[in-house]
Amino acid sequence: MMLLQYPFALSALALCLLLTGVLSFFGYHVVRRGVIFVDLALAQVAALGASIGILSGLGEQHPTANFLISLAFTFLGAGLFSWFRGREKLPIEALIGITYAGAMALSLIVLEKSATGSEELKEMLVGSILTVSPAALGLAAGLAAIVAFILWVARKRLFLITENPEAARAQGLKLWLWDCLFYSTFGVMVTYSVRVAGVLLVFAFLIVPSLASILAARSTWRRIAFGWAFGLAGCVLGLEASLRLDWSAGPTIVATFILLLALTGVYSKIRGR
Repeated sequence: MMLLQYPFALSALALCLLLTGVLSFFGYHVVRRGVIFVDLALAQVAALGASIGILSGLGEQHPTANFLISLAFTFLGAGLFSWFRGREKLPIEALIGITYAGAMALSLIVLEKSATGSEELKEMLVGSILTVSPAALGLAAGLAAIVAFILWVARKRLFLITENPEAARAQGLKLWLWDCLFYSTFGVMVTYSVRVAGVLLVFAFLIVPSLASILAARSTWRRIAFGWAFGLAGCVLGLEASLRLDWSAGPTIVATFILLLALTGVYSKIRGR
């Protein structure tokens, strides 16, 4: 495999596996809650924060400051999505879609004022995982470990809210508070992921493994395990295809995920599910 011959490709693979391992867990909750585009909207809100940082002179030369600005916008988006749950008269997907469209429009307006706006926009969409540095990989591992620990501690309440929100209310759980925790930890991972992997790949990591797991498995933990295995296969095959065909890594991994999703659908059809 060409993937094993290049150190930069192995670093990219390690990053992909870290991100898909955590994001596919979030993706399960997103899909089950029926808020499919919340990840894409939150990723775009993070990108808007990064765009404003770039326009303010806090771009690649000031990565920490840019990350903090992006993270602040993400937390605002997390609070907004938590607030949406209580707006029963309005479809939450419509509100999320409006948030995405607004963040995208503002990002385009902001980047128009930047000398390198078109390049910055492309990088936000497709990312640059093949050039990930050891420091960036270490930061990803640290963030993934912290977020994974929080999710493990809160797993029972989060699963109850996702699977049966009425039962969660009956037990006295404050759904808006747990939503804030969920979207805030989600936002931390999305903010960092968008910087290194791009909006499109983050969306694929979140949604595609979760949809495939629903097709292939029935119990909750089997679906999560299948989603992780699906992500592993998609990352390995996608990066290998990218190197062999000289295609951009991010879009190639997304295309590989979609192909594997189609094969999973065929398999589930044959199995009669």
